[in-house]
Amino acid sequence: MIRLCLSSRSNSIASLLLLAVSLFSPRLAAEVPLRAFTASYDLYQSGMHIAVAQLSLQGSDGLWRWRMTTKARGIYSLFINKSPYSETSFTQNDNDIQLQQVLVTDTADKKKHESANFDWNKGSIAVLRRGKQNQLPLNAEVYDYHSIHLLTAAMHLQKLKNTTIDFYLKGKLVKSRVVYSGEGNVDINGEAIEALIFEQVIVRSNSKIKYYYDANNPLLPLRIEKLESGESPAILSLRKVDWDL
Repeated sequence: MIRLCLSSRSNSIASLLLLAVSLFSPRLAAEVPLRAFTASYDLYQSGMHIAVAQLSLQGSDGLWRWRMTTKARGIYSLFINKSPYSETSFTQNDNDIQLQQVLVTDTADKKKHESANFDWNKGSIAVLRRGKQNQLPLNAEVYDYHSIHLLTAAMHLQKLKNTTIDFYLKGKLVKSRVVYSGEGNVDINGEAIEALIFEQVIVRSNSKIKYYYDANNPLLPLRIEKLESGESPAILSLRKVDWDL
């Protein structure tokens, strides 16, 4: 009986420790130093260079924005009638980061529009997707495909090996696990650059995303690989970056 009580108590302590870690870890992104930049990328699918993309981080009056545009290149522009645009705005304070809006659209198709507006006072997210409105509860920090770069930078600064987060994806909040998988070299324009490597797995998704970051500038993705079962990877590879002084 005593052994059972001790075991139960140990399990309770372990549960509390895990809860503390899950509550603490995402807030690490509040400590990431922000630096504006604009970077251009080459997009490869099945080994073919099909598009170019631009990713930027800019801030003004305490509001920061990630922006990304993608356009098909060369002959592929005749067959790919898409010009996706995405934007994530957020604020950063001493305690956490707070997403303000996520916007996903296509300049070539005005019908493709998705927005998520975050109301931290009311604890809710107003979502508009495919012409339908929805409300999601907002209880903790949330990340998306852009703000995930803040989290990985924070994990590097705090030497955190893994964490689980709330992730905004296609009008829903899902759980996602991010794991630091070590360092390695990545080829950028024929030059081997030391990179920090992270892997992201999203609950109920068959895809895995690998991120490679500049070890000296951990907010800058050098390479992003989206890996799906049975399909060739989609790869974004850095072409050049301009840092705002």
